[in-house]
Amino acid sequence: MSGIGLALSAASAFMQFRAGQAQAANFKSQAQGLEVQAEFTRFKGKQESLKHKKTSVDQLELILNNSATLNAVGAAGNMNIFTGNVDGLKRRGLDVGGTNFAMAAGNELITRLTGEAQANMQLYQAANLRRAAGHARTSGIMGAMLTLAAGSYMSYATSIPSTAGTVPTTGAGAFGGSGAFPTSAVPMNQAVTGAAGISPSMSPLYYGQRVGPGMLGV
Repeated sequence: MSGIGLALSAASAFMQFRAGQAQAANFKSQAQGLEVQAEFTRFKGKQESLKHKKTSVDQLELILNNSATLNAVGAAGNMNIFTGNVDGLKRRGLDVGGTNFAMAAGNELITRLTGEAQANMQLYQAANLRRAAGHARTSGIMGAMLTLAAGSYMSYATSIPSTAGTVPTTGAGAFGGSGAFPTSAVPMNQAVTGAAGISPSMSPLYYGQRVGPGMLGV
């Protein structure tokens, strides 16, 4: 029976070890998926930010084209391009174009930073999953070791023969039976006299009292 119990403990320990490995592999797979997703999120953020960057560049180009057009029209009409309506129109174009450029540049920065933040969050989750994988692997190993230790202890405990019933209570060798421990041939209340006896004055004291003259006790 002890061998069967030990075999079952070994099987249970192996199953715990394999379960820890499977859970660790699952966590590791999820971590790898999040790491790949983080790279894609970062790439997508940069891609979206490039769209806003192109918009800002287009605004700058539009400002330059409008200024060039106004300069050309003003010069063709013999107008001073640095004063009057020409200069006012250029200033207005710079104002609107500059605002659009700033908004596009801000959108580009926000989109890129948002993508980076999302990617970092996914990488953080992946790191937590990798730590969980390590804990799961360790827990599986520890659980298997504890199961083996418990099984070994139980196997050892059941292999020790029982001592119940080895001390006889009746019959030969039992207390009070034939072959029991020998009892004194002299009663305990018999007076102690003779050359081999103890003097009555040396009889023991019990709770401060001498137990009868010449008596050892009752």
